[in-house]
Amino acid sequence: MAMNNKRRKLEGVDIPPKAPASPATPVMSAFAARQQLWGAPLPVAKTPVNKNQTSAQKDSTPAKTIPTRRNKRGAAKEQVSTPVNEDPTPDLNRERGDSIPPSPILSPVLGTLIPPVVRERQPQYSSLKPHKKNYQQKPDGCVALRTPDGERLVILGSYGIGVHQGEATIAGAQLTPLDPVQWIHAPHCHALPVLRTSEDTVVELHPHPAADGLRQLAKLNPAFGKLWNEVPTQGVPSKKDSTFQILFSPEDVPKKVALQELVSPPEWNKKLASLIATKRKGASSPIFFLCGPKSSGKSTFGKLLANRLITDRAGNKNAPWSPIYILDIDPGQPEFGPPGVISLVKLTSPNLQPPFCHPTLEPVTSMIRSHAIAAVTPALDPEHFIECVMDLFTTYQTQTHPGEEKKPPMVVNTPGWIQGLGLDILSDLVKGIKPTEVVYMSTEGPEETISGLQAAISFIPTTAFSTLPSQNTTEILSPSRIPSSLRTMQAMSYFHLLPSLSTWNSTPLSHAPPWRVRYTGPDRGFRGILCYDYQPSPRILAEAINGMVLALVKISNLAALRGLDNIIEAGSGKMPLIDNPMGKSLDPKFSELVGLVLVRGVDERRGELQLLTPVGMGGVEKGEGRLVLVMGKFDTPSWCYSEELFRGFRGCMGVRTGGRGGRFGGLGGIWGGVRWWRGDEVCWGDDGLGYKGYFFFLVIGLYFI
Repeated sequence: MAMNNKRRKLEGVDIPPKAPASPATPVMSAFAARQQLWGAPLPVAKTPVNKNQTSAQKDSTPAKTIPTRRNKRGAAKEQVSTPVNEDPTPDLNRERGDSIPPSPILSPVLGTLIPPVVRERQPQYSSLKPHKKNYQQKPDGCVALRTPDGERLVILGSYGIGVHQGEATIAGAQLTPLDPVQWIHAPHCHALPVLRTSEDTVVELHPHPAADGLRQLAKLNPAFGKLWNEVPTQGVPSKKDSTFQILFSPEDVPKKVALQELVSPPEWNKKLASLIATKRKGASSPIFFLCGPKSSGKSTFGKLLANRLITDRAGNKNAPWSPIYILDIDPGQPEFGPPGVISLVKLTSPNLQPPFCHPTLEPVTSMIRSHAIAAVTPALDPEHFIECVMDLFTTYQTQTHPGEEKKPPMVVNTPGWIQGLGLDILSDLVKGIKPTEVVYMSTEGPEETISGLQAAISFIPTTAFSTLPSQNTTEILSPSRIPSSLRTMQAMSYFHLLPSLSTWNSTPLSHAPPWRVRYTGPDRGFRGILCYDYQPSPRILAEAINGMVLALVKISNLAALRGLDNIIEAGSGKMPLIDNPMGKSLDPKFSELVGLVLVRGVDERRGELQLLTPVGMGGVEKGEGRLVLVMGKFDTPSWCYSEELFRGFRGCMGVRTGGRGGRFGGLGGIWGGVRWWRGDEVCWGDDGLGYKGYFFFLVIGLYFI
């Protein structure tokens, strides 16, 4: 009996039949699912034949396809046969011309259906349809556009905008015929600003005069390459050397590029209108404090807000633009200035370009005061960071528009460090600045950050608190455009900038004549070298600073040293080192940044430092002999070690750069008897570390390549 029961169980007798699987969710093994996805034929399982099946049922059973043995290439193309829907009834829900929606995909592991990915309709960037009446290409490269119905334009490259009739808006700035031409750099590594015109508007696009110098940096670093208009516009006449390109369709976009437009969500627009209304009717000076997580849109929203504040005429179309102040306190990704620096900036015109396109301010703007944090994060010295921010805020209160009760508005852009110690820093800054409104750029928390900021403003009755959704984070960036690469581009742009010419020097820094600064004797060019956070051994100080970025700081009073009076003669070259065993920093009340310098070499025999900096002689003269070089944790300038190899230069020692009359020529001995001067040649030194510095640059450059 026991044997008969076992046989019955094995043969399936007395076992109730299982419910048939739904055709929408087929059940199969993981191996069979993988074979189906790979296109290989599935092994057909033998099913028991029911002897009681009628002939009609046999005829209604669909025939199964018997797989044949194929080669690997054929098996990859083989498809598994599936039942075909023979229902001739048409699908009335599908519109004419629509394609059949894709079928679900079977997961190879779980055996479940994955919803199909529906391709979205290709975007239409610019709404303007160019023809002879609304599009005119001029011989000088300018493009005149007429928009009787109002249009949107997405433009890639470098260009200027002049409004001749009507109104136009771009990146929050409202432009009219009364405004001068606004110059824009729009690379595709950042969101492209959208130009929107009203009805009956005439605008003219101008080629950017500084576009060529900026693009030449691609010869020194691939990070600057393939950022601009590189594909001619289809269907529209254009010159090959045009500095910009209007994008009408996806065919105009450079290949392998994911473009993103600068979009302001409806919540942002509503908040911008509210803040503008606060500026118009507020009796006191409005201060807007922007904070939030990393990549949440603080800088983007701050740029839109600043441009709206500057170009807002309060209903009077003939009123001039009003200036505003920017407290840029994000040392990792500053909007104005190189990485590791925070600053107070006065803006009198809209900001319409990414940070690496204006590493220092143009003549229409003004750098009021700046400090060197000497790191890309406030974590190096949080107390010093708070002191520097509060000193900049005190400068805004006391030195800007003295005697006026109502000062221009100020926008505060903060770092993205919002938890732990970062939250404590933000809370202390809110309590010290007492802004008009704190705008937190996230509606998803963290909850402890929001509650902490609300607790900080609970004792300030005049401060409001609001939250906004973060920007769309679906932007696809190439690996060369990560934040560290953007900092590299900003630092490289800073050291290659020619402020007097408002363009860039595309010659490798190893070929640029340096400032030769004495560090020995009574007439040395600076007081000493001060190390933040960590002080190396005096014996290796020359090697520690060679090829690194330092901050040139001016002190107005010896109280800035906080009692650091001991100066050590370090190394065989007797380089002055301000002894700082406790890791103190300069007092920001009695010091400010002049600029950053790159130590290209140390000549111990002459007792000179060879420094590269965009700072002119005027900035050095303002130091009045009280200059300090600060060494911190700036990013290693690996980009400058490989410039010569990318450019293909050979034989850099002793290269003459043109003397007085050359573009990069030094002052030819005019400052020969002063602490800072430039020679006519690129001098690496005879037997000091300056000669070694050349090989240091060369070896490190080969390593990074």
